[in-house]
Amino acid sequence: MPHYCKYFLIRCMDWRLGKPMKEYQEREGILGICDEPGAAGGVQDMDFALRQLAISVKLHNPNEVILVNHTDCGAYGGSEAFGSAEEEYKFHVKELKKARGAVLVKYPSLKVRMLLAKIQQSGEVSFEEIKT
Repeated sequence: MPHYCKYFLIRCMDWRLGKPMKEYQEREGILGICDEPGAAGGVQDMDFALRQLAISVKLHNPNEVILVNHTDCGAYGGSEAFGSAEEEYKFHVKELKKARGAVLVKYPSLKVRMLLAKIQQSGEVSFEEIKT
């Protein structure tokens, strides 16, 4: 019997995103209807992400992809790897847009949403949707 999900969401495996990501999904009404692989660096390894998306498309036919990166990501060297918070922000926006392009090349009919999770020193996480 076929079973479908509406969303494919890929994010970093960082434990700091666990609860905030679930809360975001709940607020957006998408909790429990996503294929949700995690990978160090979120969209850093697009070969992995695209392989997982191919499986999701084949088995569950999602109609929207949600790409999530976050600040202070160890896979990118953490916040210390950047000269400023603005430089880090611009870098992640560029990475997300590059990933969006890779998804759309293979799956032009899918809607793609990009999120940047901003992790504060306090541990609080906020999400910003990146517009194209």
